Amino acid sequence: MSPERTRGVVELDAIRLHYVEAGDGPLVVCVHGFPSCSASFHFQVDALARDHRVVAIDALGANRSSKPEDLSAYRVERLVDQLDRFVLAVGGTDPYSLIGHDWGAAMAWAYAQALPDRLSGLIAIAAPPYNQLIELLRTSEEQRTRSTYMWSMRSGSHHRFMTGNGGRDLWEYAYAPLRALPQVGPDLDEQFRDALAVPGAIDAGINWYRANIPDTDQLDDFEAWPSRWASTPSPVLEIWGEDDRTFVPTFLDGLANYADDVEVYRMANTGHWPMIEHPDEVNQVIRAFLARTVTTR
Repeated sequence: MSPERTRGVVELDAIRLHYVEAGDGPLVVCVHGFPSCSASFHFQVDALARDHRVVAIDALGANRSSKPEDLSAYRVERLVDQLDRFVLAVGGTDPYSLIGHDWGAAMAWAYAQALPDRLSGLIAIAAPPYNQLIELLRTSEEQRTRSTYMWSMRSGSHHRFMTGNGGRDLWEYAYAPLRALPQVGPDLDEQFRDALAVPGAIDAGINWYRANIPDTDQLDDFEAWPSRWASTPSPVLEIWGEDDRTFVPTFLDGLANYADDVEVYRMANTGHWPMIEHPDEVNQVIRAFLARTVTTR
């Protein structure tokens, strides 16, 4: 039986952040990537809410949350501050556990580097730290090739495809690998579709890239926040699907430069959405990490 879920909104000045929560106990906050929404963590909310309070956010620009036009609102340092103010509003000052996927993971890494005392631990899924991502774009031709979409979707035909037809084309393309999975029923698939159909949501998601990924000719002079080689003392679990083609997998070998205590969990036959593709396995790994970090921090 699924735990009862409630919805809420936190207002931070002119920003409204919508969230879904369930359960009671130590706080776990989940932040999704693009082009998704809080429903990315549907299976984690169900599993972890048995003995944790799980809060899944619609990140800035997504679904029911605000979509500011000012590009500076999407800068990673502003997103980290926004996340911290959100957590203070819903959970207070006690250390909590943070789970991020895709862009949510890259930003969550930056949060852990800037505010490590706020965390019991970080679970990053399918993405490197933001400052490592910039370093990869700077030094790896293969990563720049894999990341071509980060620039091409900002305008032109790629942008028109993504934003046209009420978001339906992007929904059908982005979620095609998940739609055939038996655990992804029509209700969950419709949540993803409806979130992308909200006016302005797709362009607001692209704004994360516009605000934080410089043009290729500016990479050499770009300083990633909080700094180029910022690291974190917080315990980190990185979950990586070995069929994921978004990032060069060699980034995993360099994670020790960005965290003092980092564990990498590799998943065979898994792509960019481990927490949806193999939720039971991911939930088991997360629960083991939480058992270790929540009691020791």
